[in-house]
Amino acid sequence: MPVDLKQIPKEEPLPVPPDKTRWLIVIVLCVIAGAVLVLSFWPAGLSAHSAWFWFCTLVMPFLTGLSGFIIRTRNYENERDRVLWWNHLHREQYEERVLLGRQAVGVLGMSYVTPVASNKLAAALLRGGNARQTQYSPALQSVLTTASLFPPLIIFSGTGYRLRLESMLTRVIRQLHTELAQFTGKLSVRLHHDGSLENEQIIMAWQAVFPASYSVRDVSASTDNDGLMWIDEWLDRQDETLVLSIEINLFLQARDQQAESVSALLLASPAWLERQHVKPCAWIHRPVTMKDADESVADVAHWGEITPGLPWYFWRTQVKSDTLAVVLQAMDKSGYLSARKGEQVLDDTFGRPGAAVGNIPLICTSEHAIATGQVQWLLIGDRTAQMIVVRPA
Repeated sequence: MPVDLKQIPKEEPLPVPPDKTRWLIVIVLCVIAGAVLVLSFWPAGLSAHSAWFWFCTLVMPFLTGLSGFIIRTRNYENERDRVLWWNHLHREQYEERVLLGRQAVGVLGMSYVTPVASNKLAAALLRGGNARQTQYSPALQSVLTTASLFPPLIIFSGTGYRLRLESMLTRVIRQLHTELAQFTGKLSVRLHHDGSLENEQIIMAWQAVFPASYSVRDVSASTDNDGLMWIDEWLDRQDETLVLSIEINLFLQARDQQAESVSALLLASPAWLERQHVKPCAWIHRPVTMKDADESVADVAHWGEITPGLPWYFWRTQVKSDTLAVVLQAMDKSGYLSARKGEQVLDDTFGRPGAAVGNIPLICTSEHAIATGQVQWLLIGDRTAQMIVVRPA
């Protein structure tokens, strides 16, 4: 679940210590009041010059006032110690949550096939690469703007789709051969797709082309629109694992404003990287779901260690205009917007990634971070708007 610093109980203010001047006055008043009472009620038959008289007149009132001061001081010290311990626990928990929030997964490798490029995708897009084409769809009886992979789907059926998918997966796996052979461990495969086939069929297509020589712990397939938040759940598990994230956005029927792609990201958990002493090529920090814009911007900057004045590059895709407006306002209010060094809107060049809304933007930001040494700030819109920071290693 997302790390929320607001759930930590707040620090308490230290209690006010007793005012010594005020208590000195209280003690003097006690002595005066005690002397008046003793003089008023002292028995006539007893000497007014005895030690007992002076004890009752001065010492007892003084001890009464002093006892009140001691009790007040002891109560203050007990409350102070309690607050100090509470605040100590608060700081410990706060630091633990911050360390947890700032954890990042490492990028070990990436591969993809897209209509724009099959390597250096970010550079191609920044140079203006655009593979979108406008065509008429007889099936939908409308004009669509799409970007399709080559070769196109010829047999419009589940069988034809699966054959084309297996071909694309083979190309993607081949590009990752070196990294898969070099980095070994508990490998989990995540298959995220657009629902053109059932989950079981997607897994079968994957197993048909993935080499048996690579050890795989588990394979899962889903169409859940979780965007980037699966990374948040993975970081919460704190395990030593590798994840091969495969995202598939292939058309069985053309979709307007979308781009076909099959992509793969080989990622390592912080624990795996620490144990294996491996330096990744880029860091992907903990994602944040957009709720309150100010708080979300503050959180993603906190996790990605972005400070006002630190240069960063902005990427976004599938973001609604009203969401973008409030995010930019929050960035400006927090002092981050002035350090933005550029912006790339994937929808305008690549097209909407669709089911690949996690991998494709992460690949672009990782490549650009590696090439420029600059922090990348990513904003995507899926089921919910999400933000994440990618840094060069």
